[in-house]
Amino acid sequence: MRIEIMLVKNQKTSQSVVDAFREEVDKRVIALFPNAVVQVRQGSYNKIEMPGVEVDEDRRRLNDLLQNVWADDSWLH
Repeated sequence: MRIEIMLVKNQKTSQSVVDAFREEVDKRVIALFPNAVVQVRQGSYNKIEMPGVEVDEDRRRLNDLLQNVWADDSWLH
């Protein structure tokens, strides 16, 4: 299972924030799905892809997890 997240460059998100976000997402995803691989990068638009996630419940759990990580900015400190 892979989780690929692209954050839009135009928002001027610093590389340190992107790295911190990736580390937090990786930590939380691995707790639920130990074999998952998380990739976060900057690109021309926001996008989330989950190749290999075929169960709707897993997809919903991952979407909720990603929203919670983004909303909870404690990982920035």
